[in-house]
Amino acid sequence: MDEVNYISNNLDEGYSPEAIANMESALEEFILSLLEIKPEDANIAVFRGLKITIAGRPRRLAELGNVESPDDPMKIELMIYNKEQIVQVLEFIKDNGFPAKNEPGSQFIHIRVPKPSRMQLEELGDEVIRRTNSACTRLLKIKTNTGLRIRAAMEKEYIDQRISGIALKKIDNALERITREMKIIGVMKRKSILGSFFKTIEKDDADMVKIINKRIKLEKDKIAKEQELRIKDKVLEDQDQTTDKVETENIKGNGEQN
Repeated sequence: MDEVNYISNNLDEGYSPEAIANMESALEEFILSLLEIKPEDANIAVFRGLKITIAGRPRRLAELGNVESPDDPMKIELMIYNKEQIVQVLEFIKDNGFPAKNEPGSQFIHIRVPKPSRMQLEELGDEVIRRTNSACTRLLKIKTNTGLRIRAAMEKEYIDQRISGIALKKIDNALERITREMKIIGVMKRKSILGSFFKTIEKDDADMVKIINKRIKLEKDKIAKEQELRIKDKVLEDQDQTTDKVETENIKGNGEQN
C-alpha cells in the first residue's frame, strides 16, 4: 500500500490537513495585510497628523473641517467649518510643506499631497519586511504546535510512527512552500513601493528576485504564445473565408454558364 492511500485510509491522521489549511489562511491574511500599505498614504497620514494651535489649544485639521479626497488620494479638499480660521489654516498647511490654495469666498482649501520621499518609501519597505518576518514566524508556530499534538497522539497510540512521519513530512513541505511564497510576495510588494530605490536587504532577497524575474519571463512567454496562436487562428480563418468565397463565386459562375 503506498503512502497516499495509507494516509487516506487512516482516519486518525487529521493533523497535516489542518496545519496546512492554517498555513494557507496565514498566507491569505498576510496578503491582505500588505494591501493596506500604500505609498500614497504616507504623506496623507502626515497631513492628517498635523496639529495647529487655535486659541491656545492644539487641534487636528480634521477637527476644524471636513477632510476628503473625492477624486484623487493625492488631492485633498478641506472644508473649514469656521470661515474666520481659513487664512490661518491655509498658511499653516503651506508652512508644513503642503501646496495649498483657497478661492476667495470659498470654505474649501485645496491641498496637493507631495509624493512620498525616499525615506518614507524605505520606511514602508521596512514595514513590509516586519510583516513578512512576522507571518513566517506564524507558520513556524503552526508547525511546532501541530508537531506537539502529533507527538502526544503517538504517546497515546492514536497514531503510529509511520503515520506521524508522513504527517510531519507533509507539514514540512507545506512550510517550505508557503514560507517561500510569503517571501516572494513580500519582495514584490517592496519592489512596487520602492521602484528604482529597491535594493536587496534580507538574506533571501536575491534568490526571491530571481524567482520573480523567472515568473515574469514565463508569463510574458505565455502571453506571447497566446498572441501568436490568436494570429495563426485569424490567418487560418481568413484563408477559410477566402476559400469559401472563391468556391461560391466559382459555383455561381458555372451556374451562369449553364
